Amino acid sequence: MLKNETDMALRIRKNGQILCAAMHPIQEGDTYIGDGLHHAMAVTYQVIGAESMEKHKDSGEWWWMGNIPEGIEIDDFYKDI
Repeated sequence: MLKNETDMALRIRKNGQILCAAMHPIQEGDTYIGDGLHHAMAVTYQVIGAESMEKHKDSGEWWWMGNIPEGIEIDDFYKDI
């Protein structure tokens, strides 16, 4: 369990959308992911990825690697680990 809101890295919405917790407001039903699990999901297991920081800083959105929408280009960092 997270100790406080500063431990949150991601919010996963009921619809599966993954968002940066610092950039998006709380919604009822959000599942919170802390820094450690976020790192494991993005780096160790490569199940989520984000666009380059240039784009990510505006949207704060992450995607499941097997479900990347057309037109979204995941940063090579998440593909080449």
